[in-house]
Amino acid sequence: MIRKNKFIKISTLMTTCIIGMTMNGCSSTSNDISTLDSSNVTLITKVLPYGEVGYAMVCDFGDTVDASELKPENFKVEVTIDDKTEERTVTKVYTNDEIDLSEESKEGQYVVIELDIEDENASTIVFEEERFLNDRLGTDYTVTQNTDIKTKNGKTFKSSEDKIKKSNIVTPIVDEFEKLTYKDSSGNTMDYRLFEPKTENNEKYPLVLFLHGSGERGSDNEMHMLGNEGALVWADPKQQEKNPTYVLAPQVPAADELTMYWTEEPNYTTMLNLLKETIEKYNIDENRIYVVGMSNGGIGTWNIIEKNPKLFAAAVPICGIGDINGLDLESEYIPMTDYSAFKNIKDMPIWIFHAEDDPLVDVRYSRDAEKAIKELGGTSVKYTEYKEGEVMPMGHFSWVPALQNQEMIDWVFSQSK
Repeated sequence: MIRKNKFIKISTLMTTCIIGMTMNGCSSTSNDISTLDSSNVTLITKVLPYGEVGYAMVCDFGDTVDASELKPENFKVEVTIDDKTEERTVTKVYTNDEIDLSEESKEGQYVVIELDIEDENASTIVFEEERFLNDRLGTDYTVTQNTDIKTKNGKTFKSSEDKIKKSNIVTPIVDEFEKLTYKDSSGNTMDYRLFEPKTENNEKYPLVLFLHGSGERGSDNEMHMLGNEGALVWADPKQQEKNPTYVLAPQVPAADELTMYWTEEPNYTTMLNLLKETIEKYNIDENRIYVVGMSNGGIGTWNIIEKNPKLFAAAVPICGIGDINGLDLESEYIPMTDYSAFKNIKDMPIWIFHAEDDPLVDVRYSRDAEKAIKELGGTSVKYTEYKEGEVMPMGHFSWVPALQNQEMIDWVFSQSK
């Protein structure tokens, strides 16, 4: 009987520990002392104008944390890229009641460790010049707890020299896009992301089609969301509050040779069929379809509106080429003499952006497009050209200031066929 009671007590203690670990997500060493568990460490990334960065680490302590002693020195955060480990600068530490960023500390079980976005290793993305592609490499994060952390219920999480790996990644806005693959009747496929606004019954909403640049090609259905803000500015909560809209962001695969891929088959037709199916499937206002593209996507923007002038209410081509007839990416600039490509879009609201010192796409292509439309009698075209040295780190990145232009965003949503 004694041995049976002893077994019951041991079993009960083990069950209690297992339940405690499940509820708190932490390794328990006694009733009042625990250590942080890797399953409860989340990396928060954020897509900024120049792409995704490691923005914060969030540790779940399973119980309301005493925030009175929290400071940056409590934690050490490191990232490993290409087998090289570097420390990130911790700028702020605070508690929250959810895995999220907050302007103010809120009581809760989560400790948010914010990081300096200016760190040399803040970016999660590495550009491979030979392939002209971005790769996502900088998400291998660890956190080390340098000091004891106490909860308001008296539990202590002991400091440790262990590097605790993140087990999850959260990327605000990006995570709200559904990750999908489209297949047309010919068997051609295209990965894409779709953002749906908060809708009301029978109400129709506009749609923004975003065409990415060359660095964001691939088959991951991610890089065209992470490389820049091109798709995200339209889905940002502040923009959605003013202008709820669908956002469609297709991704083309990365071929061995860099070409004007949005204008070529099967990419062009597959993308167009995806757009048309999306319009039919959702509550979309067919009088308010917009297209925005940058670099190679800017070329694609010109191409799709020229071939489908009645489909779009407005377009924003950024550092693109208005008429690609007889051109390829290796061509030298050829002055435009034939304006026929612009004849059917001369009255479409178009806002062109380019930088004077763009080293990859000659600014004269955008100047020629504006000139052609105006000489054909068009009065709805707008053109913004950034002066030499105004766009950093080089002139090709004109989408950075363009997408920060609230006047442009409001202008787009004001257009209707």
